[in-house]
Amino acid sequence: MNFFKIILINLFVFSFANTSYTQETIERVKDSPFPFSSTPDTLFVIYEDNFSDEEILIIQTLQGILAKEKPKIFRDVGTGSTFWLNDLEENHNVFLDYSVGNNFEYLLSLFISDIDSYIKCKLHSSSSNLAISLSGIYNSIPVTDVHLSLMDSLAIPMKYDATNLSNDWFFKNYSDSISKEIVVYQNENKDLCLGDYSVFSKAYHFYDDIHSDLVDSVFSNMNSNSVLLGWGDDEYQTVHKSSRFSINVLPSDYAYNLSVLTNFNQEIQQKSHEITTETRENTHTVCFVMSDGDNIQWLLNWFYTDQRWFGSLNRGQVDIGWTISPSLSELAPTVLNKIYSSASDNINAKDYFIAGPSGYSYIYPNDYVELEEYTEILNNYMLKSDLGIVNIIASDNNDFYLYPYLNKPSVDAIFYYDFSNYSKHKGDIKFLNNKPIISARYNLWGGFENTVSLANKINNLPKDIFSENGYSLIPVHNWSNSVDSIIKCVNLLDSNVRVVSPDKFINIINENLIYDKLEDEIIHLCYPNPISDKLTLELRIGVNQIEKVSLFSINGQKVNDIPFTILESEEKSKIEFDFTSFNSGSYLLKVYTKNNSLVKKLIIN
Repeated sequence: MNFFKIILINLFVFSFANTSYTQETIERVKDSPFPFSSTPDTLFVIYEDNFSDEEILIIQTLQGILAKEKPKIFRDVGTGSTFWLNDLEENHNVFLDYSVGNNFEYLLSLFISDIDSYIKCKLHSSSSNLAISLSGIYNSIPVTDVHLSLMDSLAIPMKYDATNLSNDWFFKNYSDSISKEIVVYQNENKDLCLGDYSVFSKAYHFYDDIHSDLVDSVFSNMNSNSVLLGWGDDEYQTVHKSSRFSINVLPSDYAYNLSVLTNFNQEIQQKSHEITTETRENTHTVCFVMSDGDNIQWLLNWFYTDQRWFGSLNRGQVDIGWTISPSLSELAPTVLNKIYSSASDNINAKDYFIAGPSGYSYIYPNDYVELEEYTEILNNYMLKSDLGIVNIIASDNNDFYLYPYLNKPSVDAIFYYDFSNYSKHKGDIKFLNNKPIISARYNLWGGFENTVSLANKINNLPKDIFSENGYSLIPVHNWSNSVDSIIKCVNLLDSNVRVVSPDKFINIINENLIYDKLEDEIIHLCYPNPISDKLTLELRIGVNQIEKVSLFSINGQKVNDIPFTILESEEKSKIEFDFTSFNSGSYLLKVYTKNNSLVKKLIIN
């Protein structure tokens, strides 16, 4: 991480949402979509196994209702949740109350004044999703037939019978009452997960076919750069559709306690960033990166404890890159800090984190309409979560979709994977805005390469630090491989193959592919910018090297080829453009040369 970025982190100023009841204002970056209330001081611990599914449906909704003012309930479901709970007690001054035990009626009695009504529903059905959505609006709890008599005894009135209602009815009547920043796309079979956050954020908690008219209506109702939590049946279609509406996706269908974890402030910093890295000639350099760090529910549940991944007893033997979601810096900042603080950082190995995919959430940049605004928000999340490299999954590595990332000061590099095959571009490295875009060379993934076949292929690659063929970025598929898979592969590599963490990988590439990088420094001066009428471009090449110049919209749609006037032409060139006939707005100017192409963002007033 460069010195300028360290200064930015230290000087970074967060924006704060208004609230009348917070004892400590919860930090949020500018244009954050994530709501907050107040930091908890006492949490009643609920052990999942002590209660029936019908009771858990009520408990998670009550958890969200209470969290609107201050979180008071935490569900301990084992795995990572136990660690996050203990961390709150040990390091964040939260008192844990275990008095509820398995007494459901006692729990309700503690907070009876916070429950305004109930919604009748059936478990694991569209009516339970509807009930959760209505609970966020009315501070109601979803109740099945099992507990109707209990509601009568507690004098809690029924607001609606959701078993007789539909999603179309809800959206017609309540589209203006739900959040425009958060939507929860959750299969009704998973109605015992994520409901607390839906209620807390007043999000629409629903499910339908991704191609349905209802989904189109719901997505059209959302603000640009809003967030979808949950998950769909088809990864590509869910992210593709969301991106087209400028909605970004956080896989979180089995997430718990987000309404609690989001209400903490936490200074977040990785253990170390290597500023410079020793160069070793006649070496092939490899970087392994574990996949699926965008998956919030995996990070909250099994990631930290399972011995396949961060819970591995063998972690710390080799350098490993890990993808992680920058959104955790606001959804669960104490969790992100705990993960960072548990990273290996020793003489033999380090764990190093990068963002993605494809930023602070999962999007396809080539489909995402408001990409410039998205990357502006990402810039702040990169700073807040102490990250410098972005992993992108997309179906087009065109400069137009990558430039908005690389013109942000907090982004040092891109690790690019194609959705159809992460290693489709076979290790290609190019530079844009003087920053590297590195594509995957091979996949350590079931159905692609195993540890032995991968090691054999890497051992036969060039040992040349001055060529892009001397570097291999290797995505490691988390569901079919593990930390032990990486270690096994590394042990099969030749002595002149070097395995490094992502920060070291970028340092070595920047240092030794410098001549390739200079090709992207053709533009010497570009002024004025913003433009009112004419633009002057000074280049470090002769005008005979320029093939054409084209103007594109900020989203990569071609506007026109642009004629230019030659002002000077020798070893360098000075050319002029007339933009008086173009509409005001943001554009991308692309200069095509015989050996390269380059992009410059323009603003026409």
